[in-house]
Amino acid sequence: MIVKPRHGRASMLIVCAAALFGVCGAAHADEVHTVFVPRNVIYPGDVITADALVERQVSSRLENHAYFGENPKDLVGKVARRTLIAGQFVPRSAVRAEDVIRQGRPYKMTYNSEFISIVGTGVPLQSGAVGETISVRNPTSGMIVKARVLPDRTLTVDVQ
Repeated sequence: MIVKPRHGRASMLIVCAAALFGVCGAAHADEVHTVFVPRNVIYPGDVITADALVERQVSSRLENHAYFGENPKDLVGKVARRTLIAGQFVPRSAVRAEDVIRQGRPYKMTYNSEFISIVGTGVPLQSGAVGETISVRNPTSGMIVKARVLPDRTLTVDVQ
C-alpha cells in the first residue's frame, strides 16, 4: 500500500504510526471472556443464587485484566451491597460474603493461648462474615472484646 501524505512530514508520521500499530486494517488480537451478570435486578441485602445469573460474552484485548465474575463462584452465595442491574457487570466492591454470625444472638466464644483455654458465650454487637473481626459482649461480665468469626459459626478471641 502506497500512501502519499498531503500535508508533509506530520502526515507521514501519522501514517507510519498507524501502520506500525496495525490501525490500517490489521486484525487485532481479541480474546472472548465469559462473565456472569445478573439476569434481573438484584437488590441490596439479597443473596445471589446461580439462577439469578446469566452468561455474557465479552471481547477484550489480550493486555486487559481479568474480569470479576468469570467464575460463578465469585458471585453465588454472596450478598449484594448495592443494587445490581440486569445484564451489567458486577464490580468486586458491590458484593460481600454472607454473614454467618447474627447480631444479638448468643454464640460459642473461645480464647486459646499457650497456657490457658477459655470457652464461653458471647453476644455479637454486629453481624459478621467468616474471617471478619467484630465486637462481642460477654453477657456475664458485660465486657466487650474483639472476636474473629470462624466457619463453624463460632467466635475466637485473639490476643487483645
